[in-house]
Amino acid sequence: MHVGGIIDISTKDIPNIPSMVIFTVGCNLRCDFCHNKYLLHESVGKHLDVNQIVDQVKSNLLVNGISITGGEPTLQEDLIELCKEIKEIGKYVSVDSNGTNPKVLKKLIEYVDRIALDIKAPLIKKRLQQICNQELNPERIKESFKLINEYLDIDFEIRTTYVEPLMIPSDIRKIISYLKKEKFRGNFVLQQYQYSDGVGVEYKDLFYKPEHGVLLELLKPYRNSKLPFQIFLRDEIIGYRRLDKLYNLSIDDVL
Repeated sequence: MHVGGIIDISTKDIPNIPSMVIFTVGCNLRCDFCHNKYLLHESVGKHLDVNQIVDQVKSNLLVNGISITGGEPTLQEDLIELCKEIKEIGKYVSVDSNGTNPKVLKKLIEYVDRIALDIKAPLIKKRLQQICNQELNPERIKESFKLINEYLDIDFEIRTTYVEPLMIPSDIRKIISYLKKEKFRGNFVLQQYQYSDGVGVEYKDLFYKPEHGVLLELLKPYRNSKLPFQIFLRDEIIGYRRLDKLYNLSIDDVL
């Protein structure tokens, strides 16, 4: 496996589970706002055998979970083997994906406990291309979504990062509408874009962070909606919080 880096312990990648984070190299998208652009370069990181990674996992007694992210992990030929080995030693296995490789996800699904699917934009070809800088077939992402959504034993999270001015409010409405129509049964997380050095200085003034109030307004129409899934907000003000807990906060709660 081509690994770009490993974080020994994180409390942010899997909710409520201390985890080791493995970053894989390579991605089939070219999002300008990506904060892990260094993982796009084949020259970074190093190649590790599955046994080498599993040995690191076994030696880390501080974590209960393993988060495999990237880049795009489904591009790694030995991803399924790695997840199978980690699951056999009793660790909670989570994989992040952009959903463009449904065939791999279908083989992977019995060896993971959680899949976090990044839906970058409404599943419309033109809009996906505008946001991801890559021509994509939205039907492949839909296939991945439907496949994962049928496996009730897997924790399923869908995340969308709101990047201004690249994205507009109707993008979020369309994504939530799709999830409602398809009876999504997991958690939808609206994430606040934040600039980091990984994005690149040339993009620092091109994209900017949506303020907390903007994100609240985006989610406000769903406060009392009867949806088959939960909505969360993740930003620098409140961290990670469920929608029904957002609008009752006092100033002291968020400062």
